Amino acid sequence: MIATYPFTVESFETDFQRQIKPFALQGRLQELTYRASAAGGAGYAVLRERGLFWALNRMHIVVDRWPVWGEETVLQSWFRGRSGPMYQREYELRLAGNPHGAPLVRATSAWTVITLEGRNVTRELVYPEDFAEEKDGLPFCPKVLVPGDVELAPAGSRKALYSDLDSNGHVNNCFYPQWGADLLGGPYLSSHRLTDIQAGYYREIHPGEQVDFLLGHNPAATAAAVWYVEGRVAGERSFVVRLDFTHC
Repeated sequence: MIATYPFTVESFETDFQRQIKPFALQGRLQELTYRASAAGGAGYAVLRERGLFWALNRMHIVVDRWPVWGEETVLQSWFRGRSGPMYQREYELRLAGNPHGAPLVRATSAWTVITLEGRNVTRELVYPEDFAEEKDGLPFCPKVLVPGDVELAPAGSRKALYSDLDSNGHVNNCFYPQWGADLLGGPYLSSHRLTDIQAGYYREIHPGEQVDFLLGHNPAATAAAVWYVEGRVAGERSFVVRLDFTHC
């Protein structure tokens, strides 16, 4: 079953280049995920009643072109099946005026179902496997780790604040790539175009916890730049984000 979500890029979602911010786009992906899950009988409210919730484990976003303020787009998503406890979901974003053209953005994600009490991953089947679409997409999300040849350096810290949280009471997954972009800063982002985002989520971040950032660059990358951001809480890895750029 392919779920469709048309939306117009709004002003508050865009950056200084009028392009949709990566984390705003990720919010749209998340919204469609919830809508599609509800259509399959595994929406937010239904899982809550069963003491469960969806949690993003991995995300990979590949960008040909970022849509800009005012453009009307159509986001599509489909379930690719399960791999162990992870449910794979795919996405494609196109302009509404060219629904059969090449996608502006493609993405793939891996979700797990977590118990509200104890925060444990469950292998209980919550989404119909016969809803899976045999439609091509990106390869299954790889585990995101910092390569051994990348040297990470301390890059500051911050506390998890009210504005970072979602209805599950932890930092929303959309904010981790945002934190990585913030570390690189406006001047860098003005001269480089983000083309690929990979994110791996290893531990929840709760309100008030201090997140310590480590930042490193892959000097052997063939692209203009590949950056890794690792977030740690009390010395324990919470997430890793990989950001690929080309020069504008």
